[in-house]
Amino acid sequence: MRQRTFRAVVTVAIVALLAGCGPSEKEKKVIENLTSNMKSICVGRFLMNAPQDARIVGDVKLYFGLDKSFKTVDVSIESLDSTVATLGTAMDAEALEIDRGDKNWKTKKSNLLDYRVVDDHTIYLRQQDGGESAAASKHELHLLVGKTQLALTATSYEGVDGAGRFEPGGRVETPEQVAARLFRIASEIRPYETAEKAGPGYCLGPVVVDSGQDEEEGNTYMFLDRYPDFHFSIYNKGLTPDPSDYLTQRVKDASGLPQVHTFRNRDITLGGIKAHEWLGRLTDHDHGDITLLTFVAESMRRDPAMVRPHMNINLDAGGQLVRGPKENIGKYISSSLTPKEAMGLWDAMIPSIRLRPDAMRQKGDGSMTSR
Repeated sequence: MRQRTFRAVVTVAIVALLAGCGPSEKEKKVIENLTSNMKSICVGRFLMNAPQDARIVGDVKLYFGLDKSFKTVDVSIESLDSTVATLGTAMDAEALEIDRGDKNWKTKKSNLLDYRVVDDHTIYLRQQDGGESAAASKHELHLLVGKTQLALTATSYEGVDGAGRFEPGGRVETPEQVAARLFRIASEIRPYETAEKAGPGYCLGPVVVDSGQDEEEGNTYMFLDRYPDFHFSIYNKGLTPDPSDYLTQRVKDASGLPQVHTFRNRDITLGGIKAHEWLGRLTDHDHGDITLLTFVAESMRRDPAMVRPHMNINLDAGGQLVRGPKENIGKYISSSLTPKEAMGLWDAMIPSIRLRPDAMRQKGDGSMTSR
């Protein structure tokens, strides 16, 4: 019933757009092609509809402990199509580059401190982090989950003068403690086949991180190969307060600019959370008067929680190309989607955002927990 409700909302929005003051026949076909057969994707603790050919990557910072005493681990997607062979080849090359590269500024020795192939799917690397101190070290655990290659990273400061200032709460961990945390988190990452049945935890592309984190701060990026100038992103952080400079105020300040045209500026909801959206077109006069599309939606909630995160969603089209054929990289182009085409996709995606029913674990007393 719930899924049918979301589909009905999307259908109504698209029909209204197509029947309104009129996309062309070509625009109608583009919108239909983008939205007629969408798939559910898992984003953080939420679900969202996206085009079938969307590629989803991202990263998340996990917090263990809150207030002044916490530890963090960063988890990021390095590849969506890796193998045991490509993982090993890439990591061997990285370790060799570190070992043969610049020496540590103080010890005059290699910055590579440890490199271990734990098993076919797990490689551990530790290097000195000269940017902080001769003694600080960066830990990396490279993990293959199905075809998804992940990097788990954290830093240890044992032996650094005044190391307490780098560690929340002033407690300095040993390298062994930091490495142990990476291995524990790696054991609590799993793949999933169906977004609706991903289970408890934070969805990061095709995997779920379910490590009992007390806070999470993530970025999800969506790309469409057929539109190399298209970029869609979602930032979310569970327990952070909403920013004081609400989107409503920021767009008010920007809307008076002559190069900005506003299509929409209104209150909406994101997964049941009060929010605001602004959809606009900008003209970049510095690069040949090209057209840029910028759509933004941002939550406005006063009761932060993992299931009510601060969310900032952006759709951008047009500008400098950073993907696609090498000969096109660096070029500036107008948006490959018209405003009506982009709004058709936006209106199929944004209303579909909904909380996953099993996103949080349930305690014995009926309350919810991340673990």
